[in-house]
Amino acid sequence: MYAALDVRTGEVHGKTARGHISADFVAFLGEAVEKTPADKESHIVLVNLSAHKTLTVLKFVEQNPRVRLHFTPTYSS
Repeated sequence: MYAALDVRTGEVHGKTARGHISADFVAFLGEAVEKTPADKESHIVLVNLSAHKTLTVLKFVEQNPRVRLHFTPTYSS
């Protein structure tokens, strides 16, 4: 399950996926970015899962400079 909190409105945007692969994660990030006003950044808090650190994810972040990834410390989730 993926979830994004809009801190402005308190609304939670959620999505479920069969597994936790980077393609599903990037699709969710794309949906979250679309819902973010153009003058705002998206700050994403993540666990240190390998699916969050793939080349696909890195390319998405490069192409979307308003997206900032913040990883929790290893073994803290």
